[in-house]
Amino acid sequence: MSENRTFFRETVERILADTLDKAAIDAAEERRLPSSLYDALVENGITLMLVPEDKGGIGASVGDAAVILRAAGEAAAPGPLLETMLGQRLLADAGIDLTDGLLSLVFVDDSAIPAEGETEWRDAAIHDVPWSEAVSHVLVVARSDSGARLLLTQAGGWTVTPVSDAAGEPRDTLTAASIPVVSATLGDYDALLRTASILRGAQILGAIEWSFRRSVEYAGERKQFGREISKFQAVQQMLAELADHVLASAGITEAAAEGLNTSLAAAARSRLGDAADAAILITHQVHGAMGFSLEYALNSRTRRLMAWRDDYGSVLHWRRALAGNFAGLTRETFWPAVSDAGLPGAA
Repeated sequence: MSENRTFFRETVERILADTLDKAAIDAAEERRLPSSLYDALVENGITLMLVPEDKGGIGASVGDAAVILRAAGEAAAPGPLLETMLGQRLLADAGIDLTDGLLSLVFVDDSAIPAEGETEWRDAAIHDVPWSEAVSHVLVVARSDSGARLLLTQAGGWTVTPVSDAAGEPRDTLTAASIPVVSATLGDYDALLRTASILRGAQILGAIEWSFRRSVEYAGERKQFGREISKFQAVQQMLAELADHVLASAGITEAAAEGLNTSLAAAARSRLGDAADAAILITHQVHGAMGFSLEYALNSRTRRLMAWRDDYGSVLHWRRALAGNFAGLTRETFWPAVSDAGLPGAA
């Protein structure tokens, strides 16, 4: 890890340790954002990490941001951190002034959006909107004939139907008979979705890694029939299986954050889907009934794995994208396509 990334990670880990505890995580289920955490993140410039320096940000890469979100996933940090980081970058790219406060960000592929040049969105409806009542603005990235359109709306202009995800965090349905919008054209919709999927993948990876480490520790603490359960072959085999998932997922997710291409992103999210399923199953098997207790920290991670697993493209979506990259290749071209996969510097 580079010196900058080590600094970013250590900074965020310190902020998380100082401002986030189990009570603050649990409060998210009552739609309460950990304000001290986000105050510190804003103060340290974390929410503007992806914004270019000449527009007031840090100018960090997606790989740098992935390190931050991996730490946030380990800590089960609630709230729209990814959405704000990426949303501010999209505003900067679109030439729209950055906003104060936090952002919610949604991608829509089949929604009726205002025509280019219109400043009002009539009969508007969007779903799965994170933390709509805790943010200042809601950003919508919509597929269009030209690639992608970015729509900026005031969060207070929407009518909110509260909905929660598997972790208990807000994922609301928003409607409006009419709402003012600021819109701009962006680049390729699929490339933007890919970036969001990799960043969410980093959070998934962090939650999986924490769950694995805690399960190994717990297996060494918990005694059954007079000895630690870590000494039972069945438990060792389960943890070894999960270790394989962790290592494979970490490697491909790190590569995807650097490569930013369809093959790597699709492979990473596909692999993370399997790893998330294994982490949920194995860590709760190792912990037994305790792992399901709301007072115990494991469920804060595994429930977020359930909520995040299909964000910004389902596992099925990314598996189809991955297969589509190799469909139709000949025997001679298949292996070079697999071994290259778009990695920088690959032959």
